[in-house]
Amino acid sequence: EEFNNLFNNMASNAIDKVKEKVNSVLAKYPVIDEPLSKVAGNLKIDKAFIVIGIVIAVPLIIYSVYTGGSLVIDLIGFVFPMYASIKAIESPETDDDTLWLTYWLGFSLFKIIEGSADYLLQYIPFYMLIKVSFLVWCYYPKTQGAKVIYSSVIKPYVVPALGIEDADKKEK
Repeated sequence: EEFNNLFNNMASNAIDKVKEKVNSVLAKYPVIDEPLSKVAGNLKIDKAFIVIGIVIAVPLIIYSVYTGGSLVIDLIGFVFPMYASIKAIESPETDDDTLWLTYWLGFSLFKIIEGSADYLLQYIPFYMLIKVSFLVWCYYPKTQGAKVIYSSVIKPYVVPALGIEDADKKEK
């Protein structure tokens, strides 16, 4: 408890110092500060966070262009699902737990296949776009692609091969 409070206070102080520094630099450049203030007002977030986001995003985008984008795409496939998984664990419902366990199962399987076949995948045009579309399709709440993969591939083929009894059959 004390460690958490200490860590939260230190993090909060560090964030406040960074925000102050960014705002002081912006104040020196009204050409940037004024439009940024309008955008921040419309988005209802601190303008310092917009600048910090840009400062983080630009190098990531440049790095992605020169490395094929795998880091950014892996972050897309990892960061939001990690957040949603933690949120699901902390919620009383079990449906969301199943969705995210299924996602991570599919994500892991995808990474294993991708790692094994990387030398072939590099020749597929727009592979990185296909990959990011697939990952988003898997976790996007309206499509729930991970459930589709589980019910059409993993459950009928992998579950029996592992000798795991089907939960639907247990209930009957």
